[in-house]
Amino acid sequence: MNFKEVFQNEHVTRRFTNRRVPEKAIAEIIEKAQQSPSLLNSQPWRAYVIMGDALEGFKKAAAENMDNKVKPNEDFAAMLSLDWDTFPSSNMAMMGASQSFFFRNKLHLFTEANKTTFNAPAIIFLTIPKKSPAWSVFDLGIFAQSIMLLAINRGLGIMPAHSMVSYPDLVRKYARIPEDESVGMAIAIGYIDKNAEVNDPVFIPKRVPFNKIYKITK
Repeated sequence: MNFKEVFQNEHVTRRFTNRRVPEKAIAEIIEKAQQSPSLLNSQPWRAYVIMGDALEGFKKAAAENMDNKVKPNEDFAAMLSLDWDTFPSSNMAMMGASQSFFFRNKLHLFTEANKTTFNAPAIIFLTIPKKSPAWSVFDLGIFAQSIMLLAINRGLGIMPAHSMVSYPDLVRKYARIPEDESVGMAIAIGYIDKNAEVNDPVFIPKRVPFNKIYKITK
């Protein structure tokens, strides 16, 4: 694809097919994403991919936690404060109001997809060292965006989801992540299930008017 096509095709996938993604393809995507810039070339990120038996074990354990209403304890919890500024709070409120309409009052479809980890054939967990400045979180976001755009360019679907890092102890267990690394985010990757109702239609939330986020001073 050309860059415009890749960029315009960036949207989340709520259910993947059972088709396996070649390990080599995932490795190539992550290797190319290493070109992402970082503060002082610190490259604080690491990527841990789980698939096969490890993924099935993780999915089962995570679903059990959800069923038992185990409280999430994200490694980035201190950064997930609910004390949002008014500007992002209003944007999130608009998103919440539009979801019911988009899903035609079938939010249970998304809930079920989330519980089954979107039927993903592979998940990429991204970490930074626990001993990191806040700037490393910004670097990790750049790395993640590179991974997602590169995946889309290969015809794959992506789903970056907060729910997949809700239980970092499980992530560490199944992805074999050391204790001195913070589990920052996760990206499910696979082939889009075009027959799944939860994927239809593609939902791209409205963006804030440009003049509200763009200012120029001369």
